[in-house]
This record gives sequence, structure tokens and C-alpha cells, in this order.
Amino acid sequence: MSKAYVIGPAAALCVFIGVYSFHRGELREREAAKAAAAAAEQQARLEAEQEARRVAMAEAIKAAEQRKLEREAKEARENAERAARQLALEARDKAFREQEKTARQIERLKKELEAEQTLLDRLAEERRAAEAEKAFLVEFVAKAQTNVQALRGLLTRLEGPRPAATASGK
Repeated sequence: MSKAYVIGPAAALCVFIGVYSFHRGELREREAAKAAAAAAEQQARLEAEQEARRVAMAEAIKAAEQRKLEREAKEARENAERAARQLALEARDKAFREQEKTARQIERLKKELEAEQTLLDRLAEERRAAEAEKAFLVEFVAKAQTNVQALRGLLTRLEGPRPAATASGK
């Protein structure tokens, strides 16, 4: 029996060593597979992070370019608005100057018109006076011609032969 006490535990020890070795190799394989899976997962996560960084960088660059384009468009629009505002101010100032110039010209023309109207009134008065003088002179000339004819007739009678009274008085 003493051998059975040694052989039984030795056989059990051999079976245990065999099972242990078998499972130990499997355990190593499982741990290696887990480590490989963890490494692959880590590598995939790193690649995903790098891809995400690359995508984020591309999006950031695209967003920066978009902001730059928007800023340039905004600056161009503001410059155009500023130029349009400046043109409008210049046009307003020009219109104001033209209005002032026209107002001064209207005032000058009104004064000239008043002066010309005064001159026309004075000339009309002088014309009426001249027409009245002409009418007077025409009438005066007609009376003078009548007087001249009457005086010639008188002169002719006075110079002509004397009537019979001169013969009877002798």
C-alpha cells in the first residue's frame, strides 16, 4: 500500500501537470490573444483618433478657409457699401451745391427781371409821352399848316389888287 500512496499522488501529479501545461498554454494563448486584441484595439483606437484628428484638422482648415472667404466677402461688401455711401454723400453735396448755385442764379435773374421790368415801365412811359407829344405835334402841325394857308391866303389878298374902294376914293 505504500506504493499506492506514492503512485496515486504521483499519477495525480502527472495528470495535474498535463492539465496544467495544457491549460497554461491555452491561458498564454488566450492572454496573448487578449493582449493582441487589446493591442489591435489600441492600434485601431489610435488610428481612429488619428483619422478623427485628420478629419477635424481638414474641417478646421475648411472652416478657416470658409471664415476667411466670409470675412473677405464681408470686407468687400462693407467696402462697396462704404464706396456707395461716399458716392451718395458726394452726389448729395453736388446736388446741394447745384441747388445753391441755381438759387443764387434765380435771385440774380429775379433782380435782373425787376431791373428790366423797371426799364420796360420807364420806356413804356417814355413811349406814351412820345406818342402824346407826337399826337400833339401832328395836331400842332395840322393847325400850323392851316394857319400857314390862312396867312398865305391873307398875304395873297393883301398883296393882290385893291378892291374898288381904292378907286372911288380918288
